[in-house]
Amino acid sequence: MIIPKTPESWLDVPGFNNIKHLEHLTEYIKECKVGRILEIGCAWGGSTWAILDGIQDGVSLQTVDTFDMNNPALKHHHYRGVAEKHQTNMSVMYGMQIYMEKNQRACFDHFISYHPKRSHLKKVHQMTSIEVLKNDVNWDLAYIDGLHSYENVRAELKYLKDVPMLCGDDYHPTHKGCMQAIDEFREKYPDREFHHDPFESGSGFWTITA
Repeated sequence: MIIPKTPESWLDVPGFNNIKHLEHLTEYIKECKVGRILEIGCAWGGSTWAILDGIQDGVSLQTVDTFDMNNPALKHHHYRGVAEKHQTNMSVMYGMQIYMEKNQRACFDHFISYHPKRSHLKKVHQMTSIEVLKNDVNWDLAYIDGLHSYENVRAELKYLKDVPMLCGDDYHPTHKGCMQAIDEFREKYPDREFHHDPFESGSGFWTITA
C-alpha cells in the first residue's frame, strides 16, 4: 500500500516530459491572454498541469486524448519506466497505482482534481484529435503532443492552420516524422515566428506564433 501524497506541481505527476519542456510550456501559455486552448495528448496529466499553471483569467482549456494506454503489458512497461525515475515521489507512485488498478483516465482525473486552477479545464474529450478538429478549429492556442507520426501531426497542423499560437513536443531528431510535418508547415507559413528548444537540452518543445 502506497500512502498518497497530495500533488503540488507537475513534478508530482507521472510522465516522461523534459523539465525544460514543461517550464517553457507554462511560459508560452501565459502569453495567451484570452480565448480557448486545446491540448492534444495529456497522458497522465503532467502537461495539463503545466498548462493550468500558466493559464490566465478569461482563458479556458479543453483536452483531447484517447486514454487508451491500458493494455496490461503496456501498463507494466510504463510503470517500470516511471518507477525508475520517480520511485521516491509518493504522489507519482500513488498515481501509478491508480493507473495499474484502474486506467489512464482515472489517473489523469486524480491528478487534475488537485490543481487550484482546475475550473479552467472545461472539457476532456476521450477520442482522437482529428475527431475533435473536424468539428472545431476555433482555438486561440493549441498544444500538440498526441500521436507523433508524420501523418497525424501533418493532419493536425492542417486543421490548426489559422490558430495564432501553436506549440508542442517532439521537434527533435528522435522524432523525424514530427519534425518533417512541422518543417513543411513552416515552409507554407514563413512569416510566422518559429522557435524550438536546443536539441542538446533533451527538450522537443517548439512554438509557431502568427
